[in-house]
Amino acid sequence: MDIYHLFQRCGLTDSQRHFSSAWLNKAENYTSLRGARGPSSDALIELFQNLVREGRLMLAARVAWAVLWLKPEARR
Repeated sequence: MDIYHLFQRCGLTDSQRHFSSAWLNKAENYTSLRGARGPSSDALIELFQNLVREGRLMLAARVAWAVLWLKPEARR
């Protein structure tokens, strides 16, 4: 599952720059720099915490699932 595209389909972001800064609390170019690896486990955990704080529990569960099955090369 591509987290960025999930957020885009849900109407929660309209660009990788916005997704990186608003949801992952990273630099605006973070998502583009990570490329096919996707967000790191640390970034996804931060995202999970943000979603729980906002009460978006179903989306948080999907992010948690992505963290659990993250490929080794994407973990850091």
